Amino acid sequence: MHLSSEEALDIIEGRASADQVRFWRNHAQTCASCEKQLGDWEGIRSLLNRQNLESAPESAVRMAEALYETPATEERVGIREIIASLVYDSFAEPALAGARGAAAAPHQFLLSAMEFDIHIRVWDSGPERRLTGQILCRDKQAEICGAQLHLLRDGKRLGSTQADVFGEFQFEEVPDGPLFLQIDLPRLTITGALNMR
Repeated sequence: MHLSSEEALDIIEGRASADQVRFWRNHAQTCASCEKQLGDWEGIRSLLNRQNLESAPESAVRMAEALYETPATEERVGIREIIASLVYDSFAEPALAGARGAAAAPHQFLLSAMEFDIHIRVWDSGPERRLTGQILCRDKQAEICGAQLHLLRDGKRLGSTQADVFGEFQFEEVPDGPLFLQIDLPRLTITGALNMR
């Protein structure tokens, strides 16, 4: 039978009965393992009771707590979400089938949503495929500069970029298959489907 950590702490902190303290002190004189256990806990206790220890500053405590707080989700009050219509897909046009140079021609899309037209061009550039585009708005007052754009597959972001002052944007390394383009404007989110071939 050996002294447990809980029993050692009870002895050191004065929670054990006088009989228990006497029993374990006598036992520790004949058992090296229990003597070491009791000595180790007494050493830890004395280190924790040192007078030079101070509590951490309140600002440091707040910073440490903030590391483990769940970040508040940004509420987008009044945001409308709409689906853009595919108006044009150059690969769906039968007139280009078999046309000379058609295989190397860029894949072009036109998406439309409310007063916004999104022109997209996809082409192979060496080993990778690039997507460039421009957001145009018939309402000249609309804020397009700084719009956030995300390329999605199965709900997961493959990449993100930002529109410049002309509404132009670009993605590198665009994969094959069905993708979605999400455009986040100040009070509107537009999502459009793109089928890469």
